[in-house]
Amino acid sequence: MRSLFIAIVFYLILGSIYYFNMINGFLFLGSLIFIMVIALIYLIIYRNNKQKRFSSIMFILFLLFFFYYEMPLLDYESHTYVVTGYEEPEELLDNSGIHILSVKLIDIHYIDDVDLINETYQGDAVEIYDLYKMTNKDRYQSKIRESAMLLGIETEDFHQMGDNVKGYVQEDIDFINGFLERENMLGNSAGLALTLSAMSYQGKVKNSIPLAVTGTIEPNGDVLEVGMIKEKMLISEHNGFPWIILPEQNVEEAERVKSTEGLTIEILPVSHIDEVEKAIRELNKSL
Repeated sequence: MRSLFIAIVFYLILGSIYYFNMINGFLFLGSLIFIMVIALIYLIIYRNNKQKRFSSIMFILFLLFFFYYEMPLLDYESHTYVVTGYEEPEELLDNSGIHILSVKLIDIHYIDDVDLINETYQGDAVEIYDLYKMTNKDRYQSKIRESAMLLGIETEDFHQMGDNVKGYVQEDIDFINGFLERENMLGNSAGLALTLSAMSYQGKVKNSIPLAVTGTIEPNGDVLEVGMIKEKMLISEHNGFPWIILPEQNVEEAERVKSTEGLTIEILPVSHIDEVEKAIRELNKSL
């Protein structure tokens, strides 16, 4: 239908301008409203023309659908920055040597002044590593992700990680369950460390070296890439870990951070948990 085609063209043009940060969410949705008002005026003028009346009504209805579909973007409009900071590594199983690396994430709303953000959080004794400016692309992807989870199409990363860990270790372990039942947890980068902690509990992995560990885990044991490598490297160095185990896909970034920041920690890249088991055995042989 011609009305649908024209509505889609307007929607895609405005959506692209928004997506590439040329306008904000209010202007995006406001522009859709403006076009609908123009179409409504056109409808009133040509209300006696059956064909034009029908086309105008369909055009307005299609744009109205796109408008309501994109309205949740306004919920993300105030989100300006994400601050990353230090978070204490956690050894879930005492004396396992396996430490989960987490990064403190602070969402900043309404504030665009980087100096003000730094002053505020440094004054609160928070060790800040970086500030990530939120873009419209980030906001749009967040909206899509949340919509998919509401519809049951997609599972939160943290919950999916829990399923993957339990699926691999094939045992109900209290301290693993306790971690997975925590509230307000995000991401899936603890998957490898959780699996290794469970295997240490089961007696399959024996380790006496303090190791920093990050990486996702798949049901078949594959270890996949994670984010916040710079922060995790700095946290590991701060705590004096001799080694950080991380996904093979992150090794280039990790080496770059090590060089740029002048770190001494050794990097152990892996792509499957079998490689991790073997590497830990070799490291402990040298003791």
